[in-house]
Amino acid sequence: MIRRLLLGVVVIAGCDKAKPAPPPPTPPVGSGALADLPDPLSLDWRSLRYDLGSLGSVTASAGRAEFKLTEDDTGAIHASQEASAVADSTGFLDLDAPALVDLDGDRHEEAVIPFELHSAHDSVFGAFVFTLRDGNPVQLGTITTTKKPGFTIEGSAIKTAEGVVWRWDAATRRLVQAR
Repeated sequence: MIRRLLLGVVVIAGCDKAKPAPPPPTPPVGSGALADLPDPLSLDWRSLRYDLGSLGSVTASAGRAEFKLTEDDTGAIHASQEASAVADSTGFLDLDAPALVDLDGDRHEEAVIPFELHSAHDSVFGAFVFTLRDGNPVQLGTITTTKKPGFTIEGSAIKTAEGVVWRWDAATRRLVQAR
C-alpha cells in the first residue's frame, strides 16, 4: 500500500500540484544586470531541502536523504527524518549533479537535478527543475521518468526517455508538457 501510494504521490506532486512563482524578469540587453545573477553551479544542489509532494519535504546531504515513511490516523503517508519516528517503511532520495538549461529565455540557466526516490520495493526516477531568484532556489516543477537520469536537454527543453518534452510556457509561467 505504501509503495503504490508513494509512486502516486510523486507523479501527482509534479508540475500541476502548486502554482509556481513567476519567472524572474529578463534584464534589458546591455544593462549589466546579467552579471548580477548568481551562477546556478554556485549552489550545492545535492544538499538542499526537497519537496516530495504530500509526503512532505526532506533535507539531502551530499546527494542523499534517508527517511522513514509513517502512516497517520487518516491513512496519509509522510516522510520523516526524525530519529524518533516509528517507521512503517523506509526510503531514500538520491540526487545527481544538475544539468543546466535556459528554459525561459532569460539567458540565465535553470538547474535540472536528476533523482531516484525509493520506498519499500519501488523506485521513481525523475528530475527536480529549479531556478534561482534573488540567489535562492525556487522549484519550477518535477518531471518523472522510467529510468535515471532518464532525460536529455534539447535546446531550451527537457526530453524524457519516453519522448515526453517539457518546456517553459511564458503565458502561464509554468513548466509544461509540450503537445
